[in-house]
Amino acid sequence: MYSVILTELGISVFKDEKLEKAFPFSNSVKEYLAIKNKESKLNEVINYLGSIQRGVAVSDESLLFILKKNSIDSQLMDEEEIEKTQASKPQIIVDSGFASNPQDALGKLRDFALGLSSSKVTEVSESPDLHIIQAINSLDEIDKIANALSSRLREWYGLHFPELDNVIDSINGYAQIVMAGKRESLTKQVFEDAGFPESKVEMLSLISSKSRGGDISDVNLTIVQSIAKQILDFHDLRKKLEDHVESEMIEIAPNLSAILGTAVGARILGRAGSLKRLASLPASTIQVLGAEKALFRSLKTGSQPPKHGLLFQHAMVHAAPRWQRGKIARAIAAKAVIAARIDVYGEGLNNTLLEKLNVRVDEIGKKYENPTEKDVRRPQSFRREGGNFRDSSRRRDDRGGRRDDRGGRRDDENRRSEGQNYRQRSDSKNKKRKKFGRR
Repeated sequence: MYSVILTELGISVFKDEKLEKAFPFSNSVKEYLAIKNKESKLNEVINYLGSIQRGVAVSDESLLFILKKNSIDSQLMDEEEIEKTQASKPQIIVDSGFASNPQDALGKLRDFALGLSSSKVTEVSESPDLHIIQAINSLDEIDKIANALSSRLREWYGLHFPELDNVIDSINGYAQIVMAGKRESLTKQVFEDAGFPESKVEMLSLISSKSRGGDISDVNLTIVQSIAKQILDFHDLRKKLEDHVESEMIEIAPNLSAILGTAVGARILGRAGSLKRLASLPASTIQVLGAEKALFRSLKTGSQPPKHGLLFQHAMVHAAPRWQRGKIARAIAAKAVIAARIDVYGEGLNNTLLEKLNVRVDEIGKKYENPTEKDVRRPQSFRREGGNFRDSSRRRDDRGGRRDDRGGRRDDENRRSEGQNYRQRSDSKNKKRKKFGRR
């Protein structure tokens, strides 16, 4: 009986535990991974086994698949034989001529393990979805930095031209005006180049001539203009990152982009960690991604769990009435899972997913057009009883009592007696104060 054994350093063919032929790997890591991925051709091995014209036992399922694909009569070894092969692998490597002695075999196996780990790290680092995650995280960081610099720019330049802050909301437009210099040098051409409409240009020209702000030195103006330049550079970089994320998402995850949109899809992808991990998550987890604090707070305190996390940024969820958002977010999350799984296995764009999602959202909109009694928030009513405010809607047992903090029950008679004892103690304290002349 012929046995074909796959090792990390090559393939060996044995007959009755005696070596017949050995096929060493020139690049052990690359060729071993090719066999494991069922992508190797193994022409030399196939030709040799074809000349034997006998059945062979194989130690690896991937190798068995390749041999059967090339019409080689082969079968998988039983579990005992596979375990025995794994236990004696260093000796098999030595018998096959891949190493000179068992110590040399162990050293080569160690080098193979290091090379295999390095190749895995390289493969993961080259994953395109990880670059998308870095791009969308960079986009969010740029927004934070630009907003902080913008508030500082408005405060600093506002000392010289305070009226400008109430008129211009755009960060980019405000920075372009600052780059033009002092308010005396601001002309209509400057405002037009900044992209403002004609009506606002007239207003800006009027307030610049009547501004009550103080003068600004050239040194301070230079620093303020450098901050404005940084904001404009961030604006250009942000636009490039947006275009990059959009193009990469459409290429790598077209179905996820169709369901969630490129921006929301990239943020969901960043929360999940990778496209493959996103495809393995349940829809309920995707629905609350980005709302982890609220979720764990609800588990701890027993409050209502969040209905959506990052999915609130989706146009369908954001534009829906409050009582429909949870149901729409769940429908979107369910379709997003399917879309991610299609993208992982590279099946191309599936247009029916978005159509089914639109149909489901329309159904939710018609079925839950008006809020139910559960969705309507009732105001809590309080009434005074026994010197304390309490909620009239609190649960009471059949005897009229309620649970205390220690898990016991206190009825109304105990509560009234406690209130009476408290009043008696208060009266005695007041008498002592009057006796000793204290108030």
